[in-house]
Amino acid sequence: MPSDRAARRIAVVSMHTSPTASLGHNANGGLNVYVHEVATAFSDRGIATDIFTRRQSPDDPTVERLADLSRVIYLPAGRGLDKYTLFNEVPAFARRIAGFAEHEGAVYDLLFSHYWLSGEVACILRPRLAGSWAHVAHTLGLVKNRSLAQGARPEPALRIRVEGEIAQQADVLIASTEEESSDLVNQYRADPERVFVIPPGVDLSMFQPIDRAEARRKIGYGPGRLLLFVGRLERLKGVEVAIRALALLRDRNHDDVRLLVLGEDSKDGDESETDRLKAVASAAGVRDRVDFLGSVAHHELPYFYSAAEVTVMPSYSESFGLVGLEAQACARPVVGSDVTGLRSVVRDEVSGYLVPSHDPAAYAERIGRLLDDPELAQQMGRRGRLLAQRFSWTRTADRLQVLFERLAERAQLRVHATARHE
Repeated sequence: MPSDRAARRIAVVSMHTSPTASLGHNANGGLNVYVHEVATAFSDRGIATDIFTRRQSPDDPTVERLADLSRVIYLPAGRGLDKYTLFNEVPAFARRIAGFAEHEGAVYDLLFSHYWLSGEVACILRPRLAGSWAHVAHTLGLVKNRSLAQGARPEPALRIRVEGEIAQQADVLIASTEEESSDLVNQYRADPERVFVIPPGVDLSMFQPIDRAEARRKIGYGPGRLLLFVGRLERLKGVEVAIRALALLRDRNHDDVRLLVLGEDSKDGDESETDRLKAVASAAGVRDRVDFLGSVAHHELPYFYSAAEVTVMPSYSESFGLVGLEAQACARPVVGSDVTGLRSVVRDEVSGYLVPSHDPAAYAERIGRLLDDPELAQQMGRRGRLLAQRFSWTRTADRLQVLFERLAERAQLRVHATARHE
């Protein structure tokens, strides 16, 4: 890492999941993409980032280069633990970050934490590691608990309490949507002057339309129409709704349609969501039409989006509809739930359909419209591509850079003011 202090240096805390991990595996998803893309964009701007995450495999290196000015530091922190048990490892993880920084002689301008566990780490580190602290929640426990899927476990009081502390103490809270900003202010009593809305982006050079036949050859599928789900497998994501909608479509003479499910269990409990969903598909009579493909590398996703007729997102809660944005960037329509994060990227009856319920019949009806009218699906796909072009990681990084520069300047002013009074 260069010692030139002219370039800002940021300590990024992503305790429970790494930006280098495969998507759809365990807790890996949009947060990973966010950290990876922002760190890469910052490197291009001369801003250095050290990303601190936990070691999850004996094969993980100690340090891994992500970009010219960005590296991932893997530290021990309870391998194999779920996120609630992992909370007990927070103090030790914070000590290891501080020890690494001291050993390296690293001086950071900013702490940038992601998710409530990392926010608690940053809360411990802030007085001694950096002069300012910015936090991104990615999801909020109170919001998730407002619309739980049947059988889903509510987010515990511990998480709600920690999120409340972060909302009060962080210098800056970064929200993905206006609705998330309102939730931080109204539900967590955050100071509205410290909440900034900066939407995430999509890699428009990677997520582009690919000829459907070529995409299908690439992923190993021939004739027949495809529906696609992408994400971690947990009740929150509503995959069961997509499966039951497929069964209804099959009853309506759409016998050739398959559902591809990309992602693996989130491992937040003992129950295997994959096994449960396979049982749902068997009971609905469509087990032979649902393919559980596990996690895939991020760069392979454009082929899956382009191969499918429709991307289905029946989530009960989304802080930001990154999957919907990626699908639209590949010129494919989205049928998803009418929730905050999806409303911010999908336009109902323009680039897809937003369904105001989790009724499989309602999903089957919207999906059926697109299957029956390929020209409509193509039109919506083209509009979605145009909408997606409003969101880029370049724009996200630009706005974050301006915000972080202001934070650093304010921190310097505080240091100078303190020195004058001593």
